[in-house]
Amino acid sequence: MAESHGARPAAEAGHVGGREHAGEHGPGAEPTAALSAAEHAARQRLLNAYLRETGIHDVTPGELVVELPATGRSLRVEVWHASAFGHHTYGEHTVPGHPDLVAALLAELAATTGCPGGELATQIGDSVERTARYLAHGRRRPGPGAHARTRHAEQNVLLGHPFHPTPKSAEGFTDADIGRYAPELGTEFVPHYLAVARELLLEVRVSPDEWVPGEVAEHVPAGYEALPVHPWQARHLAGEPEVRSLVAQGGLVALGPLGRPVYPTSSVRTVCDPEFGVSWKLPLHVRITNFVRNNPLEHLRRATDASLLAARLPARPGFGVVLESGYRTLAPGVVSDELAADLAVQYRQNPFAGNGQAPRVLAGLLEDAAEVLPGPREADEWLRRYLDVALVPLLSVFATDGVSFEAHVQNSLLCTENGWPSGLWVRDLEGVSASRDRVRAGLVEADSPVLYDEAEAWLRLRYHAVTNQLGHVVHVLALHTATSERRLWRLARDHLRAAPEAGQLLACATLPAKANLLSRFTGRGERPVYVDVPNPLRELP
Repeated sequence: MAESHGARPAAEAGHVGGREHAGEHGPGAEPTAALSAAEHAARQRLLNAYLRETGIHDVTPGELVVELPATGRSLRVEVWHASAFGHHTYGEHTVPGHPDLVAALLAELAATTGCPGGELATQIGDSVERTARYLAHGRRRPGPGAHARTRHAEQNVLLGHPFHPTPKSAEGFTDADIGRYAPELGTEFVPHYLAVARELLLEVRVSPDEWVPGEVAEHVPAGYEALPVHPWQARHLAGEPEVRSLVAQGGLVALGPLGRPVYPTSSVRTVCDPEFGVSWKLPLHVRITNFVRNNPLEHLRRATDASLLAARLPARPGFGVVLESGYRTLAPGVVSDELAADLAVQYRQNPFAGNGQAPRVLAGLLEDAAEVLPGPREADEWLRRYLDVALVPLLSVFATDGVSFEAHVQNSLLCTENGWPSGLWVRDLEGVSASRDRVRAGLVEADSPVLYDEAEAWLRLRYHAVTNQLGHVVHVLALHTATSERRLWRLARDHLRAAPEAGQLLACATLPAKANLLSRFTGRGERPVYVDVPNPLRELP
C-alpha cells in the first residue's frame, strides 16, 4: 500500500482531517460551512469503516473507486492521505453526492446482510446534524488551571470515533436537550437528587470514599440515602408509573437540583465536580452511539469486581487506574430490573481533585493535536515515551495478572510534562475483561461477569489498546508532524522489541477491529462483530 505524507492540500493543512475540523480556531463556523464539514466527517467515517470491514486495505493517493458488488454500484472519491492503518482522508467531492453516497452504502449492506437497517440512515443524519451544531459552536481553548485543561479535552470531542457511522447520535435528546447537556457545547448543570428509603436500597462499596457532597447531605431526610440523577433522567423518570408509585408510598423523595454544578465528560452521562473526590456515572435513557446508556446490574458488578482486581495490581511507573468506588440503586425484586438500571449510579474515584494534575482524555487531544503533539523533530521520541507509559504497561498487566483494560481513546487519560508523555490513566472499568485462568484466586466470585476466556480477553486488549488507541495516535502524530505512518509503526515495533510483554503482539499477523458499521446496521451494537486487519507491528521473517 502506498502512503501519502509530507505536503498536504491547502484545505487539509494545519489540522488533521482538513475541512472536518472547520471552526476550530474561532467562535464557530457558518452554519452552511459547519454542515458541509460535518457531512465530510461522516463520509470519511463511513468510507473508512466500509473499507476496513470489507477487507480493502490497499488504498493509494488519488482517485479511489469503491465497487459495491451486491448492488452493482460504485463510489468515487479523491484520497488525500492514504493511511497505513485505514485512517484515510478524502477530498470533499464524491460521486455520488453525500445523501446518495450514504444511501448507496446502506443499500449494499442491506443486499449483503439481508437486514433492512432502515433506522441507521436516520441515525446517521442525526449524528451529522449534531456534529454540525458542535462545529458551528466552535472548538474552544482551555482556560487557566489543571482542571480547566482536563475539562477542555473532555468537552472538545466534536467528531467522535473515526470508524463509527453515528459517532454523535443521541437518540432521545431534543435540540433543547443538546443545548443543556452536550459536553461538546461546554455545558454544566446542577444534578438532581432522589432520597431513597434505606430498606429499598442496594449498595455495594469497594472503597470508603464519600459519595454525597456535604451541601447535599443536609437535605436528605433521616432513614434515606441520596442518589444523584441526571436532570434529563429526572424528567424521564417522573413520567414512569413505577416511580410515581414509589413516591406516593414514600420510598422515593424527589429533592430536586442540589449542590455544585457538574460538567458532562466525553461520554455524555458521566459527570464531574472537579472539587469532589468521586465522579458519577449516571444512567441516561438515551441511545448514544450504540445503545441506551443505563446501568444494568451486570455492568455494575463487572465494574466493581474489576476495581477489586485493579486495586491489587503491582504499581507501574507512569501508569494508573481510576478505580470504581461502588454503586447504588434500588434493589432488584423491589423494583423492576429496568427501573433499577435507570436509577443505578456508579461512583468513580476522582484522584485528580486538588492534586494539580491535568490528565487529558486522548479522544480530545487527538482531535486538537496542536494542544500536545510535538514538532517533526520530536515525533520519534514523543512516540517512544508514549509507548512506555501507555502500551507497555497495558501489555504488562495482562501478561502478569491477566487483566485486560478497555483502553480506547475515550477511556485513556494522558499526562504530559512540558509536552512529553509522562503517564497514562485508564478509566471506566465496566469494560475490563480478565482471564479467568490467570486472575488472582479469591478476589472475585467464580461467576463474576468480569471473567472471560483468555482468548477473548486478549482479543479485547489488542482491539482497545492497539487498533483503537495506538492506531489513532500514530495516524494523528504522522499527519501533525508531516511524517510517514509506516516509519512510525516501524519505530514502535523496534521500541517494543525491548519489552518481553510485547512478543506475542509483535508476532500476530492480524489485529481485531470492531466492525461498527456492520454491527450498527444489523442491530448488534452491544454484541459487535470483529474483523481482522493487518498488524503493522508484526515482526516479518
